[in-house]
Amino acid sequence: MEQLKRRRTNSLEDSDDIKRKQFYGKIIDTNSLYKESLIHFEDLSNEIFYEIFEYLDFYHVYKAFSNLKKRFENLIIDSKLPIKINISFISKTNFQHYYTDIIIPCLHRVKSLRITILLAVNIILLSRNNISKFIRLETLILDNIEPSYLRNLEWLNILPRLSSLVIISDGYTNDQAEIYHQIFQLPVLRYCKVLLGIHYMPIVSSLPFATNKYSPIEHLVINNNLHLDTLYVILSYVPQLRRLSIPVLFEAVNKQRITFPIALNYLTYISLQLGFITFDVFELLIKNIFYKLQILRLSTSHDITYLDADRWQNLILSHMSNLNVFDLQFIYFVESDEDITFIYDVQINKFTSSFWIERQWFFSTQYSCRQNQYSIMFYSAKPYKRKNFILQEIIKEKINFDAVYHINIENIRAITNYMNYFPNITKLTLDCNLYPICDSIGSSLTRIIPLKQITKLVIDYNTLSIMQLVHLLDFTVNIHTLKLASISLNEIDSSLIQQNVTFQLVSMANIVKNLILEEECSLEKIELLMALCPRLEDLVINGFTFSLPSIIRLLLSKSNNNNRYLSSLCILEMTDGIGDSLKRVIKQEKLLDDFSIKYVYRKLFLWW
Repeated sequence: MEQLKRRRTNSLEDSDDIKRKQFYGKIIDTNSLYKESLIHFEDLSNEIFYEIFEYLDFYHVYKAFSNLKKRFENLIIDSKLPIKINISFISKTNFQHYYTDIIIPCLHRVKSLRITILLAVNIILLSRNNISKFIRLETLILDNIEPSYLRNLEWLNILPRLSSLVIISDGYTNDQAEIYHQIFQLPVLRYCKVLLGIHYMPIVSSLPFATNKYSPIEHLVINNNLHLDTLYVILSYVPQLRRLSIPVLFEAVNKQRITFPIALNYLTYISLQLGFITFDVFELLIKNIFYKLQILRLSTSHDITYLDADRWQNLILSHMSNLNVFDLQFIYFVESDEDITFIYDVQINKFTSSFWIERQWFFSTQYSCRQNQYSIMFYSAKPYKRKNFILQEIIKEKINFDAVYHINIENIRAITNYMNYFPNITKLTLDCNLYPICDSIGSSLTRIIPLKQITKLVIDYNTLSIMQLVHLLDFTVNIHTLKLASISLNEIDSSLIQQNVTFQLVSMANIVKNLILEEECSLEKIELLMALCPRLEDLVINGFTFSLPSIIRLLLSKSNNNNRYLSSLCILEMTDGIGDSLKRVIKQEKLLDDFSIKYVYRKLFLWW
């Protein structure tokens, strides 16, 4: 019996020993596989690493690989493959290393260059010699360029491959004609998007009509308002134009009849918003210039003739026979509900005739009453093709809003029992000053918007409380850009707010990098918002405040853990002399070791 027990014990021990060996064998095998995987990673071909680099911003490639083995550094520096550079959120110190180590040695490899930091633009576009080395550059995006540097655009005409150009300059310039002249000289440019100053500042151009030299531009986006006679001049330079977009087009300043010098035989797409241009004038525009259209996107108001279905039908049949997409948005203001009923019965019902149905052009309406002002919005729908949508009142019909990426909600009550969904929204604007926002707005919005995919949030609401913002950010966890018209503390002590559990959780989770504050802000509000968004890299504030020196000290304090990522500050509504005062404060109190400061058209830029 004892022998039997001993045999069983030995058997169990042998079994355990076998299991132990198997277990440790697996560990050994796992360790071997781990070591092999490390070896395999190092043995990957250069081609595979180049494919990996394609999925990463080149600055992140530089940060991740440049300090590893010499081979990886050589992959970055010595490769002949084209690279894409995006300079947006980056500190001045990191930029200087990146600029010296990578950008300068690799200028000849840069295929795409995007810069949103004004002071970085000034460095890269400083000299003709620098620009001449971008021999492979195809796409250039200058998202924040100082007006004085716009004159350097003339150096771009030596670039043999530059086919796409975006210029955004907030500051005022009186050289608009010269800037457009330089753009039209670029030899291979196909796409161009331009904003000079504030968008509602119309272009005042002294350009003459083109006579013998033309631009190869095929897609032109002018983000300034424009007068009709200026548009005629600009169009004379682009006979190859296929697509045109303008935010607002006004009637001509010079009312004399203009004979258009060239035919735009390739222009098939137009996106326009009309400012006080009558249907009669628009009709002439179609007949004389835009007669080849296939896609028309038009926004207008005031002239009720735009709701005349019979005139539209005659114009389309006689002068727009190739039209495939008719996208109309018309807003009309009336004095009473009875006027809306009359417009619907007399005008809108005619858009349901066989002419419109055969072409699959369907329409919908929204009614709104704001401050005793009634309005009706008549727009193309089913499917809705625009990227932006304004929600004013409840829409009782099902519409496909898959194309919409930005929704502006003007009436919070409109989302109650709302039957439509916006699956692809990435930007949300709340413009609800007539209807108060409640703390539960996040859960209400989830019924119509996938809030987790929102990356930009704009709140044009004048009485938003800090806790309402906190609750909203709790639902919108992927916001990287936040713009606030104002913020209220409701007379609650900021230290008590920071002790709130939801505040602390949102502070730990949100990834807001860019914060824009349009109102005058106190030191207490700035401190609270910094605590709420501790990953801020870029901050824009209104400079009209007596607390500005104290705010600067807070933002630049070396003992403040909530500013450790912050490297860029823009102060709005500034006067020229304030920059010198702040520079003295920074130097005397040794708040920063290395920084750049620049005053540009009522804005002060600080970068460190």
